[in-house]
Order: sequence, then structure tokens, then C-alpha cells
Amino acid sequence: MRQGSLRPSSHRSSITSIAWVLASALFICTAENVWMDPWLRHKFHKIPSLAPEALGGAWFFVLAVGGIALVLLVVCQVLLTRDRSLSVWTKLGTGIAVLGVLLLSVQWVRVTMQPAALRLRSTHTATLTWKASSSQVAGYNVYRTTTPPANYVRINSALVQGLTYTDDAVESGLTYYYVTRAVDRQGQESFNSNEVRATIP
Repeated sequence: MRQGSLRPSSHRSSITSIAWVLASALFICTAENVWMDPWLRHKFHKIPSLAPEALGGAWFFVLAVGGIALVLLVVCQVLLTRDRSLSVWTKLGTGIAVLGVLLLSVQWVRVTMQPAALRLRSTHTATLTWKASSSQVAGYNVYRTTTPPANYVRINSALVQGLTYTDDAVESGLTYYYVTRAVDRQGQESFNSNEVRATIP
């Protein structure tokens, strides 16, 4: 009799544990790809992305594993909901967790289906203008960094002939620092111009 009375409780405890483990694992994985991964790559550019490449082999593998985990999670929730011996708060808590993970999983599919270049594309631009050099020049080079006063990288593919340049490869939330260098007809560059800063909203 004692063993018979303990089995249902142990069974319910196992299902509840499985449900919470699945929900936690899915939440951590999807939240990392949807929120943490873009933030980390904005702050630390050398950190590799943990989000699978859009529609690649790894992406479909993660999708399949996540789909199976979601199905098991829903099955656990159905079993817990039909168990009359569980409290309403237990059912409500697991139900909210399951719903949250389902919504986040849909967001994961929507976000990771986009190619990485498209996910990083910004609708913002930074337009630079400067005064002409007092010497005769062939054009200008524009340099950019996010960690002044060093690590400047040239961002124009060809010499800029005018006195303005639009940088359309900026990312929201970052601050960029720009300098220009005049280039003479022998290809020699001048010293850096005064540095200007642009914060992208």
C-alpha cells in the first residue's frame, strides 16, 4: 500500500522536473541566440557567433532538436494539466513557462532565418564632411574605429574625390570615431585630421 501511494506522486514529480528542465534549456538556447548573441558581438567584435547560420545544416539540426523538445514539453504540460491532484499554481506556473518558451522559439526561427549580414544591417548612416586640404591632393581616405585613439581602419574602397563621405555600414548602438587623410598624387597620406565622433541610435 505504501509503495502504491508513492508512485503517483513520484510520477508527477518526474514529469514536472522534465518540463522545467526542457523549458529552461530551450529558454537559455533561444534567448542566447535572439538577445545575447547580437549584444555580445556589438560589444566584443572578436567573439564568434553562437547562432547557427541561416538555413544551414546546423540550423536545421537545432530546429529539429528544438522541435522535439517543444513537443515533449507540450506533452508534459498536457499530462500535468489533466492531473487533478496538482495545485492550480503548479499548473499555472508550468503553463506560463511553456507558453513563454513557445513564443521565444517562434522568435528564434524568425530571427535566425535571416542571414547574418541582414541581421546586422542598420538603416542608419553617418555622413562626414571636411575642409579641403591646402595642398594639391588626389583625394581623401576615410578611417574609422570604435576604440580610439588607435586601430583605425580605412572604410573607403576608392579615393574620395569630394569633401563628403557617407558610411552606411554602421550598427545601431555603437559609437564610431572618424579621421580623414589627404592623399597626394604619389599616394602619400597626410597625418590624421581632427577626430570626429558619431553615435548611432
